[in-house]
Amino acid sequence: MSNNPFEAHGVEYLSPSALNTFAASPAKWLTKVAGYKDQMYKPPFTYGNAIEQGITHALTHDAPIAECIDVAMYEFDKVWEACKKSGYHYDFDACSKKQLRCADVLTHMIPEYKKFGTPIATQKWVEWQWDDFPIPIRGILDFEYEDCVRDLKTTSVRPKGNANYDRQLTFYALATNKAPVVDYVYTLTKSCELISFDIEDVNKHVDDIKRIAMKMQRMLSISDDIQQVCYQSCLEPDLSNNNWYDQWGINETKGARKLFF
Repeated sequence: MSNNPFEAHGVEYLSPSALNTFAASPAKWLTKVAGYKDQMYKPPFTYGNAIEQGITHALTHDAPIAECIDVAMYEFDKVWEACKKSGYHYDFDACSKKQLRCADVLTHMIPEYKKFGTPIATQKWVEWQWDDFPIPIRGILDFEYEDCVRDLKTTSVRPKGNANYDRQLTFYALATNKAPVVDYVYTLTKSCELISFDIEDVNKHVDDIKRIAMKMQRMLSISDDIQQVCYQSCLEPDLSNNNWYDQWGINETKGARKLFF
């Protein structure tokens, strides 16, 4: 058995997404480690990426809003084309409704974001590692400013505290040594609003991140054989897809059936 179980299983680094996946569903994370992955296309994700790309373009190019809207629309075109080519089952009708909101949302949100000034970096890879932990945590932050790091989320539900976002923004704070802020573009049918939260209790979230990472390490240390790790973990994944936040793709479902059942 390797002294570094991550290396033995081909895991070069952890990401905020991996940490959050493990916290919610260790079996799903193990399935991904085993190589069973899916590209998940969902209208809310497409919409969120489009809004983020439009705002990023406005901040980095000082571009007119019409041009930023075009950049956002291109995100929809890319996803639609990918889904049509792959035969992925995608709710195009729901996506079209989201797409119709983009121009109005960007028209309102770009001036709000410009109030923060010009970021010193966007879509930037950052890294953090503890001295006593074998691999780093890496991720891509949205917007870095002189005094803070901001991450943009879109939601149609009134935003409130979110442990996943707390951990994600805390990692960015560790990597940049700057105050973490999460920005919600809160969008309803006829209105939109930017709601921002400073991440509180950063030290607590740092402890949470390390505790989760250590559990990931201990789980992989069961064996250099990922199938044995899954078998001996005694995990029982729910593959029903009844939970929208814990969706299993085709390949992930196939892998989980081989690994856990």
